[in-house]
Amino acid sequence: MMGFMARPAAVATGRIRAAAACVLVAALSGCAAGNNGASAMREQAEAQVELARLRDKTARAEYSEQAVYLGLIRKMQQDGLYFASLAHIEVYVQRFGTGPEIQVMRADALRETGQDQAAIEAYQALAATAKGAEAAHAHHGLGLLAGRQDDFARAVTELRTAAALDPVNARIASDLGYALMRAGALQDARVPVMQALELDARNPRVISNAVVWLMADGKRAQANAMMQKAALPEPTRSAIRKEAERIARAAAARDRAVGRHGQKPISAPAAAVAVVAKPIAIAAQSGATP
Repeated sequence: MMGFMARPAAVATGRIRAAAACVLVAALSGCAAGNNGASAMREQAEAQVELARLRDKTARAEYSEQAVYLGLIRKMQQDGLYFASLAHIEVYVQRFGTGPEIQVMRADALRETGQDQAAIEAYQALAATAKGAEAAHAHHGLGLLAGRQDDFARAVTELRTAAALDPVNARIASDLGYALMRAGALQDARVPVMQALELDARNPRVISNAVVWLMADGKRAQANAMMQKAALPEPTRSAIRKEAERIARAAAARDRAVGRHGQKPISAPAAAVAVVAKPIAIAAQSGATP
């Protein structure tokens, strides 16, 4: 796989050595001929400038190769080749070292290949050191893994942290809304679900989550109109209806628990989560990349 890349760095290194030799020759010439001392110093300075330029060119060539390889790994993951991407990530780290972006892709690959515990550790390590979008991505990944394990209270916590770090990320907002729905907190889910819809109104996953919320909240006319406008196929519509019914039952169970205890529970009761089936394929793909 590595054969496609040229080796401009090796060529440039040879030039650097040649330039270094020029510097030495210029210096010796200056010592041998006192009358030409000024000329020798000028030649030495020019050689040093050329040496610096070639070093900069070498650094740019190495950076270009690194960027190309990083793009290759990113494309593999976009195409769903997560096992292959893991192998190339190891090669990348050996050659160029680690960093937040490659750590993100490694954690995603571990999650997508079913290595949940390793993925959790990778996301936690990233969350402890990264900032901004990378930190948000780490908490998003932890939220998706918690949802995969049906721990929606923990999923909500992680996704809320992710949303605070990256407030305009539609996928995070949509997944937060879905996790809240799965936890029975239907009304709490309204804001992130609708935020996601306004941030990315063309995303099928975002649209599906919004339709699920509308239907679970009894707004069937609006839900049907949205499905019609998005031209969702009938199998998807059927799955959305079933999911909305299950989420409505989870919300009702949660409301009954609130009535019994007289206060809003911090997390969804086990009974509320138990009646909710796995997420539909489009509405919340817990295996999707954040």
